[in-house]
Amino acid sequence: MSFAEGYFEVESRIIDRLARLPYVQQFVHDKISGRITLFLLVVGTMAFINELYITIEMTFLQKETYEELNKGYIDESLKLHRMIVQDNYHSREYLDEKSGIVIEEFEDRDKFFAKPVHVAHLYAMCNVLKDGKPVLAKPLQFHIEFSPEDYEDERRPEFGCRLRVLRTKLYHFFKDTQLFSELVKKPENFTVSDSVKIYNSASEPLPCTIDDVQLCFLKIETGDTIQCDLII
Repeated sequence: MSFAEGYFEVESRIIDRLARLPYVQQFVHDKISGRITLFLLVVGTMAFINELYITIEMTFLQKETYEELNKGYIDESLKLHRMIVQDNYHSREYLDEKSGIVIEEFEDRDKFFAKPVHVAHLYAMCNVLKDGKPVLAKPLQFHIEFSPEDYEDERRPEFGCRLRVLRTKLYHFFKDTQLFSELVKKPENFTVSDSVKIYNSASEPLPCTIDDVQLCFLKIETGDTIQCDLII
């Protein structure tokens, strides 16, 4: 038996079985429709396997990135993280002088998947402190959401907003409460840089010296609950 004869024999058996399967049988009316159905099933299966492989690859690449960030130190060096400063982690646009068309060049797939995801929202448990002691029996809880307007002017907007945005939001959230006017006698002494102390999800302090670093590099992820001290 030749290879072609062997293939057609196997194909016929598969088509016969497809013709008896629920739902699939309505697409198999003759040998031609059976072959088309078989072809679509094979192509669909291959596409599914490919997407599954990409998803698994993406998961492992992102996991490696977050493990690297979580093991690192919160310091000034984060401003020079390779994903922030290296262009091969970002798409870019340039003008083709010959055609006059603006061309967008995307980063490699592994570079795209390796980048941390921007922080969309988080919860902040804020202790109000005076002379180093809590003023309230329970900390204030704020739910903070970040909209595209908070980071659209960033050089790397795909990383979301900076620490400064979070610090400023917490400042205004507390200052706009009735509690603030009751507790704070000298509002001018309550400032963004000196009065709002933020800690990431690993309870590490985030100093003002790194306010230019975007949140996803500071061990903060979407939905995290962080701590904050509001010093009055």
